[in-house]
Amino acid sequence: MKHSKNWIPELVYAILLVFILVFPFITKNLYLLHILILAGMWVILCVSLHLLEITGLFTLCIAAFMGIGAYASAILSMKLRWPFWAALPLAGVIAGSVAVLAGSIFLRVKGLMFAIITLAFGEVVVLAFSHWPGLGGKEGLTGLPVPNSIHLPLGLEIKFVGKIPYYFLTIGIVLISALIIYRIEKSRLGRVFSAIKANDTLTESIGVNVYGYRLLSFGIGSFFAGITGSLYGHYNTYIAPMEFGVWVSVMVFLLCVVGGMKSLLGPVIGAIFLTIVPELLRGAKIYAPLFYAVLVLVVIFFLPDGLISLPDRIRALKRNYQKPETG
Repeated sequence: MKHSKNWIPELVYAILLVFILVFPFITKNLYLLHILILAGMWVILCVSLHLLEITGLFTLCIAAFMGIGAYASAILSMKLRWPFWAALPLAGVIAGSVAVLAGSIFLRVKGLMFAIITLAFGEVVVLAFSHWPGLGGKEGLTGLPVPNSIHLPLGLEIKFVGKIPYYFLTIGIVLISALIIYRIEKSRLGRVFSAIKANDTLTESIGVNVYGYRLLSFGIGSFFAGITGSLYGHYNTYIAPMEFGVWVSVMVFLLCVVGGMKSLLGPVIGAIFLTIVPELLRGAKIYAPLFYAVLVLVVIFFLPDGLISLPDRIRALKRNYQKPETG
């Protein structure tokens, strides 16, 4: 009887995936599609941070690598005339390479000191974008080209006009990023990452290159942040330094905490929840910071494992309530 319910989660995921795919065709609310596109970008950033978290890296500069990817893609497409489909992956490679170079220095420390150094690095990156010649200064860059059309068999063509093509592009990148990071987490590499987080000294004592694995995790996570930056820039056709400030990195961390850090699905739930719900409260936007603060406090005190643990908590309370009294 127990095994007969194993198909239920897969069915729920299948129904959810079908709904996601048909939703753009059953809604006329373009603003809602815009919010969902942004939510998808937050999801990619959150799963990127999740990969760093399972290695025990607490970083506050994920937005800086998003910015590096955005500016790299802008330069490749605007200055060098590269097509978007070539600039997108290369933006991730550039962000990941910068992360490896910076991490080779930063990762010599760990814990709170590492977090402080990454926070300072994020501020340095924003200042560099603001003052680097040819990058538009604090006003940023405008006129980033939209993705090139996709030519399909039978003369069909997908043009990036309107929200729907960007919606499906974002969904595609979300699924690919989440799948890759999920496979990494469940692989031997992911088990090494988890062992390093649990006890890096013990792991190193059995011959594991802790520094090298952390550097690898830092590079891979930053690669996906760079991809997000490229997608963000070409979707909005505009980027500015302050869009990649430290507050964005803090926000990504809060999304992961609210959703739950112990599984990949947690950050996904946190990103979607904290992107869509504030939009439902748009009329009271002035209270948004208060909403975030209260929600984080509630989650920390009552759901320390995040929103993803809510069903288990409800089932546990239900069992305790239904348990017959003895004596």
